Amino acid sequence: MSDENITLEESTAIAFSKLRENMPSIGIFSRKKRIKGYIQLTEIAQYMISSKEITEEAAMLILSVMMRKCADFQKAAMMTALSLNTIGKNILPPLGLKFILEVRKNLNLPTTHHSNSEPLAAEEKDVQD
Repeated sequence: MSDENITLEESTAIAFSKLRENMPSIGIFSRKKRIKGYIQLTEIAQYMISSKEITEEAAMLILSVMMRKCADFQKAAMMTALSLNTIGKNILPPLGLKFILEVRKNLNLPTTHHSNSEPLAAEEKDVQD
């Protein structure tokens, strides 16, 4: 089977399998390992997007399915979502940040410095001056 004959569904399924196989160890109650695992997995997904292996929409779908089908990823994502305010702004890959902000939104968690938009940041500067 050549790469030209692979459908969107098949490439998404292949990417899901690759990500699931590459889920790093999250340890037992280890905040640091869980966040590191989330970052590593989303970096792999971001690379898959950059190399045109999958689309961003497919990657978001895969991460959503992994939240339901992969307990280690769910634990890693939840820990990252709950600890996002302690994570630096440029640590998460763009896909990882987009997904974790959606997770936080679904959990009704307050916004963090990651979710501030540029215009809001400019308004805050005016208030501080």
